[in-house]
Order: sequence, then C-alpha cells, then structure tokens
Amino acid sequence: MNTVLFFVYSNKYICANRIEGARRYAERRGWDIQVVERNNVDTPLDIKGIIDFWKPIGIIAECAGGVPELSRQTVGKTPLVYLDEDPDGEKGRALYVNSDNKQVGEVAAKELLLLDLPHYAFVGWRKPRFWSEIRRKTFQAAVRLHGKDCMVFECHPNATDAKRVKMLGNWLKELPKPCGIFAVHDPVAEEVLQQAAVLGLSVPEDIAVIGVDDDPIICERTIPPLTSIGLDFEQGGFLCAQLLDARIRDPKVKSARQTFGVTSVTRRLSTRRFLQSDRRVTKAVAYIRRTACEGVTVPMVAAVMGLQRRMAEIVFRRETGRSIHDEILDVRLERVENLLRNPRQGITAIAQLCGWKSPAALRAAFLARHGKSMRAWRSGLSAVRP
Repeated sequence: MNTVLFFVYSNKYICANRIEGARRYAERRGWDIQVVERNNVDTPLDIKGIIDFWKPIGIIAECAGGVPELSRQTVGKTPLVYLDEDPDGEKGRALYVNSDNKQVGEVAAKELLLLDLPHYAFVGWRKPRFWSEIRRKTFQAAVRLHGKDCMVFECHPNATDAKRVKMLGNWLKELPKPCGIFAVHDPVAEEVLQQAAVLGLSVPEDIAVIGVDDDPIICERTIPPLTSIGLDFEQGGFLCAQLLDARIRDPKVKSARQTFGVTSVTRRLSTRRFLQSDRRVTKAVAYIRRTACEGVTVPMVAAVMGLQRRMAEIVFRRETGRSIHDEILDVRLERVENLLRNPRQGITAIAQLCGWKSPAALRAAFLARHGKSMRAWRSGLSAVRP
C-alpha cells in the first residue's frame, strides 16, 4: 500500500481543502493519504513511531511552527515536503509549498486603499512567523507608496493571551480614526472585531477590517461579518503532492519552492462603508449575506428593514448605490463561483444550493454576469491549475 502521511496543524476549514487537493493528486498515483492531526501542542509527536507504523512512501508536513519535531533528520530517508514553513529557516534546502504572502499583502492594501482612508494599520500573528512578516512588509510598502503611514500592533511573543488582548484593546483605542486595519488572518481579525465591540468602536466607520483565509465559520459569525481574502488551499495541497511525487521519482530533487495564490475577496460589512450610517441598511446587508442562498426575496429584506418595499428600495439604494435585488444576486453568484472552484461539485446541483428556482435561471444569470457559461468559467480555472 502506497501511503502518504499528511501532518496537519491548522483549523478544520483550511485543512479540509488542503487534504482534498493532496487527495486529488494522489488519485492519479494510486496513493492513500493518511492524515495525522497534531491536537496537543504540549505533547511531542512520536514521529519515528508513526513512520515505523505506516511505512509511508512520503510525507507532507504542515508546520507553521506547530510541528517543530518534524524535520529531515526525524523522518530519515522518507521524502518530505513542507507546507507553510519558512524556506529560509534552519531546515535549509528542502521542498516547500507556501501561500503567496506578497500577493496577500498587496491584495489587502488594494482593498483598504479603495476606501480612501486617512490611516492604516496592521495586526500580525501573536508569535513571529515568516508569513506574517512578509504580509506586513508588503502591506506597509503599498500603503506608504500612496503617501500613507502604517501603524503596527506589537506585542511580546511570550505575552499571555489576557495581556495581548488588553494591549490590543489599548492600541485600538489610541489609533487615529478612521483607520483601515489588515489583520494577518481571520482569527486575528476576529480578535480585533471583538475588542472593537468592547470599546464601542463603529465598524467600518471607525475601523475597517480585512482578514485572510475567508473561513466562513469565522467570517459570518463576527459582528459585523468579516471581509476576507480567500486563498487556494486546495491548490496548495495539490502542489505538495506534486512536489512529493517528483522527489519520489527522482531522489536527486533536493530543493524546490512552490506557491499558491489568492482566489477571491469576499466583501462583507467590516469594510462596506456606506454613504450614511443607516442601521436599517446595515442590518439588511447582513441579513442578505446570511439568507441569500435560501431563497430570500426583496419583500423579506424590506420587512427586516421595517419598511414598505418601495421605501426600503429607496433607502437601500441611497446608502449602497444599488438595489436590494442586485445585492442578493451578488451574494448568490459569489457562492456559485466558490462552488465552481471545486472540480467535484456538480454544476446542476449548484442552482439549488444557491437559491435559484431552476438550473436554467442560474445559467442565464451567470452568463449575463460573466459573458460565459459556468462550464467555460470552470475550464478557465483548470487552465491555470494542474
């Protein structure tokens, strides 16, 4: 049995996509992917024992600082690919797959700069990590290129969670406002929004916040819902398996680096700055994000706003520059695009999942938006992905 071990450390949403990508490649080679979760960070993994048990043909190690006992020394001659590990770190020459952190920083800067705010800031990971530093440096450079300064939240890496939270709250309180904040990923962005609520800050009027990973479990539960940059985690897993295969086929392949990039930006209320601060519209937009794919209608949204349909349409357009129907359609099509990125998702089923009465109605809406069919749009993705 050709088994590949996949050591994982990150949250379930990210892991599932990465594992799916690795399995997509593994099917071509007849491999079995065995996932090993690092659930207890205080107890070192018995790497040698696990390898002796499974006798894998290769290993994918999602490190991110979470599995320090994994190294070329501990795995012996078993081919190894690092995922989310510093390619310039102590491990030296090896095989690495990482997110394109420079692209992430640039996309975050573009999104926040579009808001034309006077101030910008960055909140990184609680401990020093190479990906956090790259995102910070890229974001800072882009903001400064446009004549703006970028403040950075700094906290000692050994600070307790309670102390970090207190320092973050004090820092947010003292920030000049309005300010656009790039949080290095969604869990950090959630911390920022929680502290903003404690302080009574208005989001996005006082601070506009963007995160990374587009984890719906986090992004849709925050108050307000979090704008976030989506990454091609599935492609990351696929590239890991592809590099591993190259190493298995040719042991002389000792060093290589691959990156996976940004797929989308999901704009939610944490950066949606309206012309005025009408809470009825803010409530309506949040409601649409939650229910658009469940068949929500314009009259239902008007009822949430507490207005008759015609007045609701007038107020909504005045604040957002678009109709309620357009907002519903945008959220549904955003969901369609996300589902289309999964090559295993049947196109016919997408209509029902995204709130259309029939596949024909969805095809017409998608064609009007993109100028091409869903199959052609998906084929375009395949052209740039192995």
